[in-house]
Amino acid sequence: MAEWQVDLAVACEPYFVPPLPHWLGDSDDTVAVLTRSGTGPPLSLIERGSGYVVVGWGEYVVVGTYFSPNRSLAEFETYLGLVRAAVARQSPKPIMVLGDLNAKSRAWGNPATNPRGRAVQVWALLSDLSLLNRGQVHTCVRHQGGSVVDVSFATPV
Repeated sequence: MAEWQVDLAVACEPYFVPPLPHWLGDSDDTVAVLTRSGTGPPLSLIERGSGYVVVGWGEYVVVGTYFSPNRSLAEFETYLGLVRAAVARQSPKPIMVLGDLNAKSRAWGNPATNPRGRAVQVWALLSDLSLLNRGQVHTCVRHQGGSVVDVSFATPV
């Protein structure tokens, strides 16, 4: 983070979430929002659930998200409903939703859209969130190829 001069990040599937004031994780330790120690405003926990954590960071609300690719579409849609409700509870504050939803869509740079990608597009529209992703740089790179599954959304300002 220091090398790229990044003040805030979301870590998906971290090895562990340390009990430090500049790290806040979800209830399963599958996603965390973190800041560089000693820079910017402190993090404050607002809410956490399975696969998401909602934190205050100065004037902003940041929602870190992670959803496993091994779970069903029905479970994914239920999860999106929980995150949508968490986002709605923070309105009208400026909100960023960042993370790995393991959903593919042409809207954020994949060559094709899958059912999860369609669900995220509808969810973002209903949540009044704007897509921040630009380009087609792979966010998941494996031996068999890459994809764009990490997404960033924000409420309009």
